[in-house]
Amino acid sequence: MPLTEMIVTVTIAGAMALIAISLLGLVATLIRHRTLRKAVETNPELAEGLLEKLTVQRENSGDDRLAVILVAIGLAIAGASIVIGDAGIMRFGIAAALFPLLVGGALWLRSRAAERAKRRDRADG
Repeated sequence: MPLTEMIVTVTIAGAMALIAISLLGLVATLIRHRTLRKAVETNPELAEGLLEKLTVQRENSGDDRLAVILVAIGLAIAGASIVIGDAGIMRFGIAAALFPLLVGGALWLRSRAAERAKRRDRADG
C-alpha cells in the first residue's frame, strides 16, 4: 500500500471513529431529553428534583483526557516520521500529526480556561 493511501485510510478511520462517538453522544442526549419530557408529563411535582439533578454540572467532562491523548498521538506521528528520516515521509507524517496536535491543544486550552474561570468564580463568590 502506498504511503499516501495509508495516511488517507488512517485519517478516514479516525474520522469515522470521531463521528461514531459524536453520534453516540447525540443519541444519549436524545434519550435523556425524552426521559425528562416523559417525567414532566407524568409527574410534574417530581420533575423539579429531576431537573436539579440533571442540570448539575459534572466536575470533569473528560475533555482534558481526550486532549492529552490527541496531543500524544500527534507527537507520536511526528516522532515516527522524524525517526524514519525520509524527507517525503517526514513531510506527510508531520502534516498528519497537525490535526490531532491542533485539536488536542485546543481542547486542552479550553479545559484550562474553564478551570481558571471556575477558580475565579469561587474566589469572587
